[in-house]
Amino acid sequence: MLLMLLFEIRLSSIKSSKITSTSSGHGHLVTCDDDGLVHLITRTFQVTTFRAYQSVVLLSTQLQYSSFLVTIGEDEPDTNTILKVWDLERRDRQSTPICIRSTKLPKSEKPTTLCVTDNRLLMAVGFVDGCIALFKGDLSRDRNSKPKMLKELGQGITGMAFKCVNKDQWYLFVSTASSVQQFNVNSKDSCPMTVLDAVGCDFKCSVLVNGPDSHFMIAKEDAIYCYTVDSRGPCYVVGGQKIILQWFRNYLIIVSKERGKPISAITVSTTTKHSDDIESISITVLDIQNKFIIYTTTMQDILSVLPEWGSLYILTTKGSLSQLIEKDLQSKLTVLFKKNLYDVAVRMAKCQQYDSQALIDIFRQYGDHLYTKGDHSGAVEQYIKTIGKLEPSYVIKKFLDSQYIDSLTTYLHALHKSGNANKDHTTLLFNCYSKLNSLDKLQEFTVIKDENIDFDVDVAIKVCRQSSPENALALAEKHSRHSLYIRILLEDRHEYTSALEYIEKLSIEQSVQTIKQYSNVFMENVPKDTVSFLKKLCSTCYTTTNVDLSGNLAQPEDFIYLLLDDSECLVDFLEHFDNFLDKWSTSLLNTYIEHCLIVWKNENNQEKRSIIEKKIVNILQSADIITCDHYQVLILATSFEFKPAIVYIFERNKQYSKLIRYYLSLYDYISAIECCRRYGHVESKLWILLFNAAMVDDMFPPSMLEEILNEIERKSLLSAHFTITSLAKSKTINIGHVRAYLTSLFGAEKKIIEKDKEMVDKYQKDTETLKHTIEKLKNCAVVFQGLRCSACNNQLELPSVHFMCQHSYHQHCFQAFSESDDDCPACTPNNKQIMDIIRTQGQIKDYNEAFHSQLERATDSFSLISEYFGRCLFDDLSTVENQLAKSKLVSSPVVLSPKPVPPVVQTPPRLSPILSVQTIQQPNTNPFDEDGDDMEYDDNKNPFKDEYDESKNPFADDS
Repeated sequence: MLLMLLFEIRLSSIKSSKITSTSSGHGHLVTCDDDGLVHLITRTFQVTTFRAYQSVVLLSTQLQYSSFLVTIGEDEPDTNTILKVWDLERRDRQSTPICIRSTKLPKSEKPTTLCVTDNRLLMAVGFVDGCIALFKGDLSRDRNSKPKMLKELGQGITGMAFKCVNKDQWYLFVSTASSVQQFNVNSKDSCPMTVLDAVGCDFKCSVLVNGPDSHFMIAKEDAIYCYTVDSRGPCYVVGGQKIILQWFRNYLIIVSKERGKPISAITVSTTTKHSDDIESISITVLDIQNKFIIYTTTMQDILSVLPEWGSLYILTTKGSLSQLIEKDLQSKLTVLFKKNLYDVAVRMAKCQQYDSQALIDIFRQYGDHLYTKGDHSGAVEQYIKTIGKLEPSYVIKKFLDSQYIDSLTTYLHALHKSGNANKDHTTLLFNCYSKLNSLDKLQEFTVIKDENIDFDVDVAIKVCRQSSPENALALAEKHSRHSLYIRILLEDRHEYTSALEYIEKLSIEQSVQTIKQYSNVFMENVPKDTVSFLKKLCSTCYTTTNVDLSGNLAQPEDFIYLLLDDSECLVDFLEHFDNFLDKWSTSLLNTYIEHCLIVWKNENNQEKRSIIEKKIVNILQSADIITCDHYQVLILATSFEFKPAIVYIFERNKQYSKLIRYYLSLYDYISAIECCRRYGHVESKLWILLFNAAMVDDMFPPSMLEEILNEIERKSLLSAHFTITSLAKSKTINIGHVRAYLTSLFGAEKKIIEKDKEMVDKYQKDTETLKHTIEKLKNCAVVFQGLRCSACNNQLELPSVHFMCQHSYHQHCFQAFSESDDDCPACTPNNKQIMDIIRTQGQIKDYNEAFHSQLERATDSFSLISEYFGRCLFDDLSTVENQLAKSKLVSSPVVLSPKPVPPVVQTPPRLSPILSVQTIQQPNTNPFDEDGDDMEYDDNKNPFKDEYDESKNPFADDS
């Protein structure tokens, strides 16, 4: 099969000499001849020649990914051969590649093979006597490195190849005419050898296959043998006498001799020999992976096959170069399609990683081909491979005829197995089983556990319900279609108890989901069993400790709607969970209390009513209940006139006034006054509320009024005027009912009036005294008789400072201790206290809320307002301060000096140094820590006593 194209190229420049060695790589085809010349052929088939040796070039290797060319040749006959390394990218002045290394080989025998690794670190030379010289190190740098001679094999080396197993694990494959072995070349001292086979090959009949699963191949007449680093691998039977073995991409190129076969029209030369005597050479390109010959032809005198530039180049001994070009994959597939070789096309497309969609198209074409030939089973096999890519309707339309129903069933079965079937495909498959009367296959398809088939289970169950409910139940149970299973039991078989038992076997989450769906049906048919099951199911929500399942568990409130018509049944259902009251929700607790009240309302037996009352009150009083909505319960209790709950909620919420009104609405005056006794100390206005009710309620017992009035009087809750006025307006209360209260009230008022008169007399006397003192200060002269300084207690000296408060100071003492020029140091603390009180009272008056609050709570509002007026809390603070400033005559300073001086002080003629020192040394001494009011004036110590002349006093007559 021609999957390659052959073109002939003639190279006249290399015909004159005999070619001895060839190589390819790094963009060149390299040929060497017996004149010591090396010919480099470029991609445009331009030939460059340079002399490498004077005599002959024996071997050459062009590195694949490097510009280095390694050659072995002779400069003189009968001498040791020389190994040279050429850098083809570096040229001298004559454009000749530079030789970067030249080494004489250690043996005089003729070398037969040369092998170099692409990383340039290993090189081996094989000789005709079976010796191998191993070079280690960089070829371009280690010029003086000596080769290591490996074990002599006794036969000429016919082929060598290096193989890297790991990054640094290198092996050397060596073949002779009768054996194949490998050397481990990583060892420094020795290279251990392993014999792989006792079969050898000729020169050029060995090659290393590239890739992760690479093999070392040798060619014999009967077959191609493969080897790994450990043992012998597979072999391929290919007949003929092989002369050349080469590897190109994924293909093995075999050049062999054949006798008596006609020569192809593209041979290079002709001959006059008979066809039986003609020895032709055939070249075969074998796809080993797909086991397929993709190209074969015959030629004459093939010297070498060189892979380069994505093509194969065939060089003959006459200097003719032929190019073998591989066709593109699409062209190959087209040829295979024309020959109906779809299986080969599939293998080739998979090998070259063809597009998946394109592979599907090949399978489709293959299936269409088989369908046309009448091979329907084979066509279905190919169509099955297109599942997931090809539209199923394309295949189904071909097999809709009843005679093809078996093939259609096979395809639909595979379609379900791959998970690409829809509801229509499932229905069609089940119809096929029905037409074939294959209920056993249907059961096997749906129920068998060993086969994992994906199909629309709901459709399958629907179809099975019509023909075999047992299979439908088994299918629903297998695929966990619990809802459908229960539906079959309820609708088809009416087995309600069995359905409940099945639900009980499910997981908690599945049981909850299923029972919610069919709870109405169960309650209509088996109510008792259903309630018992719900009790077990809902108990798990309070007993489970798994936090992840808490949101999926059944809650009692989920099923309350089923029991709303039967309050007794609902109460019984909820009482099953009364041990978990602390976990109940607010709505659940309110519902339970509501239906307990309904049962209590409808119950005629007094004992049972009492039991229900205690039960409700105990629930409300339970310390664990934190989710109870007491306002909702209050509404329920009020609507059902359930007194214990109403009283408890009012007391719990401290709504005592509402509780009093509730008692009064029931005319339960005893309970109302008892409530005032218990909670009157907490909320005093309860007595007022009860008093107001007594004033307007004609049925209120007058005997209780005395206690109410006593509490109001004792706690001063109402003014006496208001109380008496209210009593006077009452139509049912006479003077005899309140005689004791009035007697006590008038006696207390009389005592208060007498006490107030005494206080008025005292305040009047104090006021007269203060007025007399102020008048005297305004109109009379003040005599300063102080002889000692009130600060240092030393004898006064001029200049001195005197105050109307009878305190006198040295000028320097006054300056040292005074905070201002207008205030007496001794009186300043007291004055500050008074001013702070006034300012505080001025701030307090801004607290309107506090004033109104006190006014609201006060029993005598007029007294409170009078107190605020008396404390000047309704006056402007600036007015008070101005009045105080006018009255500062008491503390204003008077300066005495021997002559007129500026205000306040006079500079003395001399200042006592002792006082100055004392003032400086004792700056923190407070002379007013001790009270000086107890000191008596001694007139005998006055130095001006005798000098005073009353007649010279200008104010003497004013006194």
